[in-house]
Formats: sequence, structure tokens, C-alpha cells
Amino acid sequence: MKVCIYTLLFIVFTLFACETENQQLEAQKVAQRNEAVFKNISKMWQFHFPSPRPEVNATLNKWNEWRQFEIEMLQKPQSTLTAFQMKAKNLSSKADTLALSIPIEYNKPQILSRITTLNTKLKSLETFINLRVIPEQRIAKLIPEINEEIKGLYNQWDEIIIKKAIPKEIGEELMLQALDTTRNAKGVNFDELEKKEIKKN
Repeated sequence: MKVCIYTLLFIVFTLFACETENQQLEAQKVAQRNEAVFKNISKMWQFHFPSPRPEVNATLNKWNEWRQFEIEMLQKPQSTLTAFQMKAKNLSSKADTLALSIPIEYNKPQILSRITTLNTKLKSLETFINLRVIPEQRIAKLIPEINEEIKGLYNQWDEIIIKKAIPKEIGEELMLQALDTTRNAKGVNFDELEKKEIKKN
């Protein structure tokens, strides 16, 4: 009976030791894979901001959310894969605030569209970098796309400045006013209208 118990204990102990050893080997493999992924992502993680025109730069300097976003983008994580995951999360949340705080002169559909696309790509980056098995090829493809969106935003801002600088032709202002239906609409004072209705009744 004692031999049977000892044999059973020996088998349980051996199985437990094997399981622990397998877990340790698996943990080492994951750590090695994560280290390799960290090195690869660290090489890829390069964001570029074009030099803006002085007029664009003046507006961007006053746009606090954009400055914080740019600083966050240009600060590259140095330590671990977790640092990149936190950075992607921070970038995504800062990109969320851009459309809400956009300066009036840039609050145009084409700019909002670019900001939304940039935000979507940053959310994709956050998703990919937080997966258990990180798809490095997708991240390698996404980073240049994010840089293109940033460049596209700067081009769009330049275009707004260029169009603003084009002098209007004689009579163009009057023509634009005539086409503006909201300007031509007669203002209605609803309080006065309500008072008249009450007097009638």
C-alpha cells in the first residue's frame, strides 16, 4: 500500500515538475519573441511632421491639442513592448481630441476627414500592438500610412492659406453674397410673432 502511495506521489510530482518546466519554456519563448518584436517595432517607429508655412505654424502654435499630439508622436518609447502599447493608447486618445478642438479656420470638411482617417489609423495601430501575437507586417505598413496622413493634413492647411491669399475678382463678393441663402433669408423674431398670435386670439 505504501509503495502504491509513493508511486502515485512520484508520478504527481513528476507531472507537476514537467508542467512547470513547460510553462517556463513557454514563458522564455514569449519573452524572446517579445524582445525581437520590440526591436523591430523600435526600428519602424518613426513619425515625421513637415515644416509648416509661417501662417500655418502660427495657428498650430496656438492649437494646444495639436502641439501635445505632435510631442507625443515624436517621443519614441525606449524600454519595453509595454511602453509601445502605452504610447499607442496615448496617441489614440490625443487624436480623439483633435477634431473637437480644431481652430475655426481649419474647421472644414476636408480637414475633419483627414483627422478622422489619421485617428482611425492610430486606433488600428493601438489594436495591432496590443494583440497577443503582434502582426509586425501590418504595423510596418501602418506607420508610413500614418505619416502620409500627417503630410496630407499639412498639405490641406497649405491649400487653405493659398486659397485665402488669392485676390477676389471685382463683383465676386457680391455674387457670393447673392448665392448665400442664409444671408438673404428674412430674420424672424419668434417672440414678436407669438405676441401677435396671442393678440389675435
